[in-house]
Amino acid sequence: MVFQRKHFTTLSASILLALGLNDALASGFNVPEISIGGLGSSNAVVANPEMLGAVPYNPSLAAFHEGTTLAGGLLLIHPEAEVTTAAPNTVTNANFQGKDNVFVPNLSLTHRFNEQVTLALNVSVPLGLSTQYPRGTFSTLSASAFPPGVGLTTVDLSPTKSQVEVVDIAPSLAFRLDDSSAVAVGIDYYLARKVAFDTGDMRNNGDGDGWGWNISAVHRAGPWSFGASFRSHAEADISGTTTLSGNFALLGLAGTFSGTSTTLDIPWRAQIGVRYEVSPELALEADITRTGWESFEKLTIKTNSALGTIVSNNNWKNSNAYRLGGTYQLNSGTELRFGYTFDETGMPDSNFSARIGDADRHLFSIGLERQLGDGLAIEAGYMLVRFRDKSFRSTTVSTSDPNGTLAYNGDYSTTVHLFGIGVSKRF
Repeated sequence: MVFQRKHFTTLSASILLALGLNDALASGFNVPEISIGGLGSSNAVVANPEMLGAVPYNPSLAAFHEGTTLAGGLLLIHPEAEVTTAAPNTVTNANFQGKDNVFVPNLSLTHRFNEQVTLALNVSVPLGLSTQYPRGTFSTLSASAFPPGVGLTTVDLSPTKSQVEVVDIAPSLAFRLDDSSAVAVGIDYYLARKVAFDTGDMRNNGDGDGWGWNISAVHRAGPWSFGASFRSHAEADISGTTTLSGNFALLGLAGTFSGTSTTLDIPWRAQIGVRYEVSPELALEADITRTGWESFEKLTIKTNSALGTIVSNNNWKNSNAYRLGGTYQLNSGTELRFGYTFDETGMPDSNFSARIGDADRHLFSIGLERQLGDGLAIEAGYMLVRFRDKSFRSTTVSTSDPNGTLAYNGDYSTTVHLFGIGVSKRF
């Protein structure tokens, strides 16, 4: 396809609007529930040397598990998300969950080579996003977004589908320092299986991969145990296509363009925790998780077309999650789990994005593990995630970027239900 010069500025603005760059690769799609045990304890398990489901959060804990262990689980995520828009000429009420139900698997393997060295292999989906707005939910453009006479005000560039799915394959080696302490080092291979950001008249799809590293430690002192883990920042190189359709055809711009590329910044994540065994039956843990969303200060998209390179500045902030969790040994074969988390959003109002509709949230968890004998156990968990209602109002007129502008004015409400079931085996 041959591009006319007058369309260069128009399409640059279009891509920015279509991707919603400030939110596309930023806050709001961290999925910390990477084991069924973690789900039932509100992810407050980084200092728990007893629970197999704590190893994905802190690989050094593998040093306290003998022989070979295998644990796997499946999460069912059921979102309920709604927006009542405040912008003119839009759909008044809209549900924006991408799918009614999303299934997320996890797997963990440990194998002790000798008294000093243990392998931990964890596979999880720590980053995920799925939202879907009906066409026409937002009016994201003003006439000033385009050069005079171009006539693209009829093109639908409001967000529709957004999807991110990142799998983490993380082998680590845990080293037992003494009877009370262990450390671990490992790598994280991130497979970005699905990255999509669509609008009414535009689709953007890609995939890719990247590498990071992790380090963790644990120390036990009588009834106390202390744990810490850190996963580095990583960059996944994403390549794919951009497809223009619908009203773009009126200007002779419809088509699919290959060679689109960007870098998906995967934030660093740090978690520290302390656990206390109140009694032989009851143990309590308090954790803090910090996520490095500030790596999204800038996002650059390169296109294999007349669009060239597009740069968007971001203003996300690092955020904290404060976790409380506990376990109660009901009898020799049954463990009850519970927890609560207050999780801060990293997205400021200046960059508010409807593609995510993020806000501070409260997480409430319960769980259960039942021993079946011969090293076999089943476990289950449930989590309620209640986002604070978000009433977003801006007076800024959207031009080349709708984030933080009146284009997304509205009242956002989100509740998420997570159900998990798993099985583990000690050999």
